Amino acid sequence: MADSKLDVRVYPIDEPQGSTRAFASVAIDDLVAIRSVRVIEGENGLFVSMPQMYNSKKNEYNDTAFPLTAELREEITAAVLDEYEVTSALDPEERGYGDPEKAPDIDISGVKLDVRVSLLNDPKGDTKAFASISINDKVAIRNIRVVEDEYSTSVVMPQTKDGRKSHDTAFPINGELRKEINAAILGEYKDLEKSAKKTLSNRLKAGAEKAASTPAKPRDIAAKKPPGLGD
Repeated sequence: MADSKLDVRVYPIDEPQGSTRAFASVAIDDLVAIRSVRVIEGENGLFVSMPQMYNSKKNEYNDTAFPLTAELREEITAAVLDEYEVTSALDPEERGYGDPEKAPDIDISGVKLDVRVSLLNDPKGDTKAFASISINDKVAIRNIRVVEDEYSTSVVMPQTKDGRKSHDTAFPINGELRKEINAAILGEYKDLEKSAKKTLSNRLKAGAEKAASTPAKPRDIAAKKPPGLGD
């Protein structure tokens, strides 16, 4: 597999309170950006961790965006650690923090998308489904939400909170690709919703037909003697 085009920005923490030494953003092939990547000091040295979200049901953390191939993971790890070494050696005022999420206009006709959508059985709020997507069999994004209110149905990329503000953790940086992803997810969501409604309707119909065709059982009324008689 050919090397991917990577645009990396690293933001060192000058006075770290824990094991995290820096945060990073990575843009891949001018198609997708991943934020909240972390450089962590472990027992065996520095390593790179993809953005994660806590799964309360399984009591574990899962990556929300990550490379699908070992080769791309190695490329990202090497690029982030190299940039960290350079950036952390500079004085804070010397660090030039550019924004990697500005993609040129490119042809996306050959981009391969693989979409998975899961409906929520009993949604309590505006979120009606979760989705995941892979791009060119290289990068996956999870925890995408399908949000529906009285006005519209929309797609929300995975987010993290920075203080009171929320920002996308991973997202397409190409406008046309974002439209393609939104359309693919909403199309799958509507198909699943239609199928679920049809299944429910068929079950209700079958239940009604079964109830109508089953003869009512006569009540078994046991004759009782008045108390005190025949005793």
